[in-house]
Amino acid sequence: MIGEPLSSGISLGKAHLLAGPVVIENCSITKDQIESEISRFREGRDKAAAVLEKLIVKVQKDMGESQAEIFEGHLEILSSEDVEEEVLELISEKLVCAEKAVLDFAESNAKEMESLESEYFQERGQDFRDIGRQIVAGIQGEAVGDESLPDEAVVVADELTPSQTAQLDMTRVKGFIIRIGGRNSHVAIMARSMEIPAVILNEAGLFQVIRSGDELYLNGDSGEVEINPPPAKVVQIKGKIKEQERKKQDLMKLLALPSVTLDGHKVKLYSNVGGSFDLTSSTEYKADGIGLFRSEFLFMESMSLPGVERQTEAYRKAVETMEGKEVIIRLLDTGADKPLPYWQLPEEENPFLGIRGIRLLLQKEGVLRTQIQALIQASSSGPVGIMIPMVGSLGPIEKVKSIVEEERKALGLADSGNLKVGVMIETPAAVMLIEEILEIVDFISIGTNDLTQYTLAVDRGNPSMNDYYDEFHPAVFRSIARVITASKSAGKMSGVCGELAGNKLALPFLLGLGVDELSMTPSRILETKKVVRGIRYQEAKTLVEQLMRISTPEGIKTRLSQFLNERDLLK
Repeated sequence: MIGEPLSSGISLGKAHLLAGPVVIENCSITKDQIESEISRFREGRDKAAAVLEKLIVKVQKDMGESQAEIFEGHLEILSSEDVEEEVLELISEKLVCAEKAVLDFAESNAKEMESLESEYFQERGQDFRDIGRQIVAGIQGEAVGDESLPDEAVVVADELTPSQTAQLDMTRVKGFIIRIGGRNSHVAIMARSMEIPAVILNEAGLFQVIRSGDELYLNGDSGEVEINPPPAKVVQIKGKIKEQERKKQDLMKLLALPSVTLDGHKVKLYSNVGGSFDLTSSTEYKADGIGLFRSEFLFMESMSLPGVERQTEAYRKAVETMEGKEVIIRLLDTGADKPLPYWQLPEEENPFLGIRGIRLLLQKEGVLRTQIQALIQASSSGPVGIMIPMVGSLGPIEKVKSIVEEERKALGLADSGNLKVGVMIETPAAVMLIEEILEIVDFISIGTNDLTQYTLAVDRGNPSMNDYYDEFHPAVFRSIARVITASKSAGKMSGVCGELAGNKLALPFLLGLGVDELSMTPSRILETKKVVRGIRYQEAKTLVEQLMRISTPEGIKTRLSQFLNERDLLK
């Protein structure tokens, strides 16, 4: 069977099936039972909150503070007045029992999240179902997620809620197979952070196909799942697992070594942080800094617009975690294409070309100023770069810089020299204006995902356009070359923070251009460092000259593959 890969690696283990979602049959009540059901809800909610508080402590100890913040968010939602008001209204007006009201509330909010275009928000629908499940368990006096796992378990579930995942003894888990989920689900994020293979297997009757105790082979790179493989294949799989471990140990030897080419050229390897859970991985893999802190995740995890104190705390934590290394924080990058549930925006026919990024922030200047205040205050703890998204002209850059100065003066803070202002280059307009942009910014970073989309006029979220979306397109490569070359001439720092930065095949090209930093998923840092340390910068520069003369994506990929193969770096 072939599923969708969620977390890389291969494993072999015994199937352990988890129970499905809580189902409550219709349970009507009479009007004279309303008060008692409200009391049951409140008592159950309080019990669930107590369980969550213990779970937060457990996760902090076992997985770190960053993973615990998921459940701190659950506790905030569970304890909010909004939840109580909605559940009490359902009990009183629909005349249903406390459990039914809680699950209806959870399902309604989950479906609202899943109706949004953003994949991240769609995955957050699961959080509401998990919270509902926890409250119902509290009402009924049951323990949540207390799973006793066998050794070398491959956990199989319809879907895995965050609380279920956190209750598992991860030292016994060899892999995850889930029927429902996505790359931004909590189980996927947790699996990647702990380097546990995971696959989505959307098979009808999954629990009839896989039985508890079956031996399962799981490949988190290809999505392959095999039930009870024959003995000869088991021997092969165990050999692959040993080889996987050997390669991992070899990569770990690079941790303390610099990211420098064979002829002494250094390139910094930064991490992309999509939430606090990536901070731990950034330090674990010795990232040279954070090249893209996606601040929108802080807004997505909140029930309302986060104020200056909460934002300052989040940004300062990132800065302090990196201990003096640079942290580049992108201003809130949202819009109709990835809306915030509490911030109603008008629907747009083509949101990717609409009011998003800095365009939206300049319309909602109060939100922008609050974020800038927080960034200024966080910079007192270490170097911070403010990165402006969706720039197509010079005006928005000048406006942001003036707001930074106004807010610094309003806060009564002197210029510490820790705060820099830069731009994410992701539109063809920014590419064409790069020389003028470089005159007024401290740094630039190329967002290759959107740059590819806008340069090729391809909606990267449309599956039917997959054949047209190609980051190796010569128009994209020439745009990247123009930007980095101009940055070097201007003496300004250049970076790449899109998917291309962590793509081994593209590395010789980016290295040969002389880019200063590459920002990627933390788990890719060591593999990237290995390739950097196996290349000569002067040879990569010659390669760039050749690539600039190639007119097809296929030709560019072929030449890059040849270059890496010649140096035994493509394995």
